[in-house]
Amino acid sequence: MATEMNSVSENLRTALINDFKDFYRRPDIAGLEGIDRIYTQDVEFRDPVHAINGRLALKNYLRSMYEGARDMSFSYQDEQVSEHTATITWVMRFRHNSLNRGKSIDVKGVTLIHFTDRVYYHEDLYDLGAMVYQHVPVLGSLIRFINRRLAA
Repeated sequence: MATEMNSVSENLRTALINDFKDFYRRPDIAGLEGIDRIYTQDVEFRDPVHAINGRLALKNYLRSMYEGARDMSFSYQDEQVSEHTATITWVMRFRHNSLNRGKSIDVKGVTLIHFTDRVYYHEDLYDLGAMVYQHVPVLGSLIRFINRRLAA
């Protein structure tokens, strides 16, 4: 992992954040070729399901995710950027044949990245239940029932 904190100019920081958001805005397999300009070779990636180390492993993970989902897109809500970190809130919209009868699903999330000239740490935080569990037949009904009971 990149540990040396080189000063990052505001222009480079802005360009990297914009490239990062563009990379994910309408993700597809063809766009994965741009991963080298966004991430370091030894990037650490985390989400509620995975802990991935290395750009090649991340590229393979994203490829498999894009193959399973349809019409995936991210709309960005807000961002907070400092010299070596950024926090970006977003809504992901996607469809998957196995979830929600193939209908569109919206999931809110937050991404935390650490960077120098490229991203060396990326963590996505989101509600896995809202993304997957609530849209699986039978299990989804049970989770929605539990949620209603907790809210009462």
